[in-house]
Amino acid sequence: MNKVIPAIIANSAEEFEKMIRMVEPHVDRVHLDVMDGVFVSGKTISYHEELAKIQTNLSFDVHLMVNNPEDQMYFWYQTKADRFLIHAESETDLRALIEQIRSNNKVVGLVLNPKTPNEVIDDLVDDVDLVQFMTVDPGQYGADFVEDVVSKIQDFHNKYPSIPIAVDGGIHPENHNVAKLIAAGASFFVLGSHIFSEDRDVGKTIAELQEAVGISNY
Repeated sequence: MNKVIPAIIANSAEEFEKMIRMVEPHVDRVHLDVMDGVFVSGKTISYHEELAKIQTNLSFDVHLMVNNPEDQMYFWYQTKADRFLIHAESETDLRALIEQIRSNNKVVGLVLNPKTPNEVIDDLVDDVDLVQFMTVDPGQYGADFVEDVVSKIQDFHNKYPSIPIAVDGGIHPENHNVAKLIAAGASFFVLGSHIFSEDRDVGKTIAELQEAVGISNY
């Protein structure tokens, strides 16, 4: 089943809670973009402290855009986050980290930046629950959609048809890239700027996105 997942980039605890409350009535899962200012230029709050305190029924993806994700995991395991996405480009022992996340009864996925070849994760695909393709260069809201990633997704889906595929960034129904991504094999759609733009009604925007990816009566 296709799914729309709002992506949150927060610079303060207050902003984090505000964004959670904006989407809470409309979805059952959100995606936290964690940035260390090194792996990508942007930097966010830690989130794990804020997530440990907030009262919500939402489920959480944690997208670790950091060089050394293993340094944070102890803190994350103390929160309600249940799905972790780690970059293939991270400076870490990916296999060891995948095994650690699984041993803590969490879901784990690998993330590929637009220019990273699919082949770099061939020996790890059988050990993860999903693969996420960045359809923008990561690190900020509003980056341009990278069209070449569509063929990467199609190639991956043809090779590994049973592995769920998430896509993250630059997704706009009016640009017709949702239909292309679905046709290529994507089923999870992670969006930030399109949902949180100041001039948008968040509930209406999410409903339109859910319709675009084929969800009704969400």
